[in-house]
Formats: sequence, C-alpha cells, structure tokens
Amino acid sequence: MTKHTKPTGLNRRTILKTSLYATASFAALGAGTRSASAAIDLSGKQMVFASWGGSYQAAQETAYCNPFMEATGATVIQDGPMNGSKLRTMVEAGEPIWDVVDVTDTFLFANEDLFEDLDYNVVDASPLDQTYVHPKGIGCIIWSYNIAFNTDVVGENTPQSWADVFDVEKFPGKRALRDRAYPMMEIALMADGVAPEDLYPLDLDRAFAKLDTIKDHVIWYTSNSAAQQLFVDGEVGVGLLLNGRVFDVNKKGAPVDLTWNQNIRSIDYLVIPKGAPNTEVAQHFMNATVDADNQALMANTIAYAPCNPAAFDMIEEDVLPWLATTQENADKGLLIDPAYWRDNLAEATERWTEWKLT
Repeated sequence: MTKHTKPTGLNRRTILKTSLYATASFAALGAGTRSASAAIDLSGKQMVFASWGGSYQAAQETAYCNPFMEATGATVIQDGPMNGSKLRTMVEAGEPIWDVVDVTDTFLFANEDLFEDLDYNVVDASPLDQTYVHPKGIGCIIWSYNIAFNTDVVGENTPQSWADVFDVEKFPGKRALRDRAYPMMEIALMADGVAPEDLYPLDLDRAFAKLDTIKDHVIWYTSNSAAQQLFVDGEVGVGLLLNGRVFDVNKKGAPVDLTWNQNIRSIDYLVIPKGAPNTEVAQHFMNATVDADNQALMANTIAYAPCNPAAFDMIEEDVLPWLATTQENADKGLLIDPAYWRDNLAEATERWTEWKLT
C-alpha cells in the first residue's frame, strides 16, 4: 500500500490549538455522531456552494453536492469562483450570499473572523484525521502547487526547479504564475536558492527582488481553470499549476505534465461565512464532505488527496502517484505554513498589490 504522509512544519502554537480543539470536539460528539449519521429531511431548503470553478468544482458537485441532495432533499446551488476580497466584502456588509465556501488553509487561518463556528453536535468530524478539524472549518482535500509544463512547447528539456521556471533564457516565452502573495513568496525564494527548510520566516524583500527579474515574462492568473487553459493551448510552456489540475488535463490527452520537485502542499477547508442565510443546511452539508466514499470519489476524479484516512483504500491505483500525500511526492516538497500566513498575509498582500502596480 502506498504510504501517505502526515502534515509537518506546523508550529507549536498551531499544533496546540488543533490538539486542544480536537479533544473538545470528540467530547461533544456523543450525541452529535448519532444525529449526523441519521437521515435529515431538508426538502424545500437550499444552500449556495462557492468554490474555485472548472473541473475542481465539477468534481465537488459530483462527489459532495449530489449525494447530499439525494440523501436530504435539499437543493445546492453552485456559485463562484471563490474570491477572498468578494467574500470579505459580503461578510462585512452583513450580506453574504454564499453558505459554504471552499478556502485555502492560508486564507482560513488569516481570516477566522469571517466564518461561523461549526456545530460539532451536527457535523460529525470524527472520521477525519483530526489535524484537519478546525473550529471554523473541516479539511476536504490535500493538494499541491507544482511546476507544470507543456511538453509540446518545451520538448524533452523540462523544468525541474523553480529556478528553471525563472530562467527566461533556458525557457523563453511567457510563464503562468499565481496572482497573489502565497505561494509566490515561497516560490520566488526557492528560485533564488533558499532551501525549503529555511523558508520561514519569509524574506519578503528578497522574494520581491527575485520576482522583479521575471515580471515582464509572466501571465498572472487568478483562476485555476484559466491557468489550465493557458497550458493546454500552449500559450505558456512552464509555470505553476495545481497537481489535480495537471492530472485533469493530462488524463484528457493534453501534453501537460508536472514535476514533484519543490512542490508546496496545502489544504482546503470548507467554511460557513458569518451571517450565511442557510446555516442549518450548510452545517448538515459538511457531513457529506466527510464521508469516506465521497472523498474517495473526489480523489479519483481530480487527484486531490482525502482528509478521511478511510478513503485511501478506495483510491484507484493509477491515481495514487498523482496525490501530494504519497511519501515519495511529499519528500520532494514542503507543507505551506498557514500559521506564518495568519500573521503576515495582510502585509504581504498589500505589498503584492503595490508591486504589481509599479
């Protein structure tokens, strides 16, 4: 059986917080587990699910939303793509239209004030690896930022490091990179020779200086679906793409592949925006995303690893090598530090916006 890693690199404060909460959540799960597992009739009720669009959200609709609707009679309306600024504006105005939102661990840690506490008398989080249970959200996938490339464009000489991605002579033309501070700070520093174990705390001055060297050679994207298309069309030869997005287009026959060297693992959580109009339905919806069968279906569809350990036994053999959590793949990369970003995201984002405008 393929070995999968436990998360590493979280600081003591994060581990302590997670451990204390996990203990409290299990203490509350006596009656909660029974009520969560029972069939809930939510006929005539609805909720809005917001995620990242494209093949990823389509997989979530199949794996999570459809089983939930079938089991409860509720209606799930799809919306998105997720946008942090839009979400914050909704919540601060007291007018959120989203009921459940897929967010990165980095965004969750830095914006806990935007989200409702989960009711763990309704949500049965006991099947999950408790590392991924948070007072405001539950982990749904483990994924990675990867160096990706179109083999028709670059040929056999594929990039094997972030330094290669930043080398405009070795790999001329445009490259696709993410339009936000994370993980671009980590990527720029690794491209500049910083070892993964020495990244945190991030040297932002050094990162921006490195980014200056390729600023005119980048297509900055905010949508992972758009990024997929850039690679499929050959508009870019190299750049950044999530492992599941590469899996998706590769399996459809596109000449797009990845390397696991210097990959950056991260976790997505499902959260409920503060003041969401349909919190009752949203709380029950979480149980559909915890289910091992549903998480395995999600993984088999788009190669994002589950947070429920029981799901691994149902993942197809040809999907396993694409998962960020296999020991071999994890050993070649690092886990992003959401605790660092909790304390520094606002400052880094402000600098990122200013840098993009200069």
